[in-house]
Amino acid sequence: MCALGPMITIYKNDHCIFKICHQRGQLLSWQPHGNKDVLWCTDEQFISLNKPIRGGIPLCWPWFSKGEHNDLTPSHGFARISDWTLVEEKETDDGCHRLIYQLTSDDVASQFSVFGEFCITLEYIIGSRLSVRLNVNGLKGNEPPTSFGALHTYLGVGDIHSVGIEGLGSSSINNLNNFKEQQEPEVQVVRGPTEKRFVHAASGEHIVKIHDTFNGRVISLKQKSHSDVMLWSPWEAAGKPIADAYSDDYLRFVCVETAAICRSVGNGMFLEISIN
Repeated sequence: MCALGPMITIYKNDHCIFKICHQRGQLLSWQPHGNKDVLWCTDEQFISLNKPIRGGIPLCWPWFSKGEHNDLTPSHGFARISDWTLVEEKETDDGCHRLIYQLTSDDVASQFSVFGEFCITLEYIIGSRLSVRLNVNGLKGNEPPTSFGALHTYLGVGDIHSVGIEGLGSSSINNLNNFKEQQEPEVQVVRGPTEKRFVHAASGEHIVKIHDTFNGRVISLKQKSHSDVMLWSPWEAAGKPIADAYSDDYLRFVCVETAAICRSVGNGMFLEISIN
């Protein structure tokens, strides 16, 4: 383990090297040994605790975007800009790391107290595979609050022009085309600004495969207890103006987000990422 200032810590175990920002409970990098990084994150010069960190797996919660009525701030909720607590850190018998972060209603700014009392946790198991589990609970015996959001996963790719995405679904809701429903091919490609929502059943696992041809690999995402998968790329807007990315960074990532948008988070969300 190596700390790079107050924000970023580097870990190494039998299976991988990874970087994490403890204050945000946010994984920034995950590189299984012998492979390129599976996650993309902006250059460290753009990282600040005064704004959301672009990259890795930020948690959007307790609302997605600006909420159902497009009137909530900050965009994608307050969880990704709040100070989390690392409540458990250990190495497992099989050489992985297990980290659990917690955020409660006592930890967030006073203007968000109207949301009610809550305790959310993010559990990471980090080794040759990566798993992320979100749990939402009410405090003092209360029911969990109704909440929405996403595990906003930035996947690192060699060149977005050489990426095909399989398993998203046969139809989407296109946020950039007046939220119209449209039919989709079996394998998606990204050729411009993209913001599509694919709705999925309430139960069962769902697998999406990202064919990263440039790097000669397939990234597999196993998702559970979600209602939607978002496919997102800002394209050239990622670095114009340069605020938290370089102008050509859009070429090196695509976001495939495990999300709860049309239904509440409910029993939580689970994401597992592997490569082959």
